[in-house]
Amino acid sequence: MGLSQLEILYDYEPKKLDYIDRKVQITQKKSIITAPPKSGVTYLIYSHLMQYNKDSYLYIDFNDSRIVGKLIKSNLQNFIVEKNIKLLIMENFDFSFEIPKCDEIIITTDKYKKLDGFESINFYPLDFEEYIAFDKTHSKIENIFNSFANSGTYPFIALSNEVDKIKYLQHLLSLMTKDKKQLAILKAFSFYQAQSVSLYQIFNKLKSDIKISKDLFYDLVEDLKEKQIILFLEKYNYPKASKKLFFIDFALKNALSFEKDFLKRLENIVYLEMYKRDKTLYYTDEIDFYLPEENYGILVIPFLPPVLLKNKIIKRKKAFKKLGIKNIYIISLGNEDEFENDGIRYEIIPFWNWAGSL
Repeated sequence: MGLSQLEILYDYEPKKLDYIDRKVQITQKKSIITAPPKSGVTYLIYSHLMQYNKDSYLYIDFNDSRIVGKLIKSNLQNFIVEKNIKLLIMENFDFSFEIPKCDEIIITTDKYKKLDGFESINFYPLDFEEYIAFDKTHSKIENIFNSFANSGTYPFIALSNEVDKIKYLQHLLSLMTKDKKQLAILKAFSFYQAQSVSLYQIFNKLKSDIKISKDLFYDLVEDLKEKQIILFLEKYNYPKASKKLFFIDFALKNALSFEKDFLKRLENIVYLEMYKRDKTLYYTDEIDFYLPEENYGILVIPFLPPVLLKNKIIKRKKAFKKLGIKNIYIISLGNEDEFENDGIRYEIIPFWNWAGSL
């Protein structure tokens, strides 16, 4: 039976896709790709396969419920040799058996794992520049940003009808979570988007609503962290302080709660632009984001007029100077200005201009 399944998989040829290029590409012979669910990694692989002859690769998605893993395992290596397969793709591989030998291998997983001889690739949902290519409706950058801020970063949602977006987000949540308890945890977190929060604080709030042990709570939270569904930002020089909570998609809160807080959503948007570029960053009491390696800070203040903004932020200059910061970016939604005060350069910049400069 395992051999017949491999034959069926070998004969299958993915349809040619109208693929929109992403920033990440597969360039090495052996790659392991860590990707949150529905981030578009399958489309990346299908696009990569277009350069291969059909009989030179074997594609297996271990999330396919028709596949019997133990039968695949017992026949896979011999099948690779018999068919002279050049490239083996194993999507959603759980590492329950030894990786077979093959000239080229692509593995995808939702939890980070390092393998000797494999290039490690982090593949995330869309950043803002990528979203621009997906948005076929709007021409003005301000309108594209509004769509981005409401739709989120998942490619299939970006391309969906406006009416269906919340429904698709809620379907996505069902794929991300193991059960109702983990979904309840995620919902509890949603009220603290872009805020500092302790896990103990969340647990105490949650245990009065659902029956859950402390150990199970921490196990389910760790699973969400490993899958990069929730992300935590450390306070600079205070590793034991409460961490700021962010989501891998800032729009997930829309599917978890009716509560709206655009400022916190925008802070999550700004955070993700840097997270997806592997920036080393922290928060402080005075700065939303501090990047010590690049010696600058970021404040997310979208609407305050420049004159009032100047007065507000100059009051914080003592804290900026203590950190040795030379540049401060103030992320806005339309305002533009720049000025210098006491050796610190301040630039008020629209989000879309800032994101394009990273």
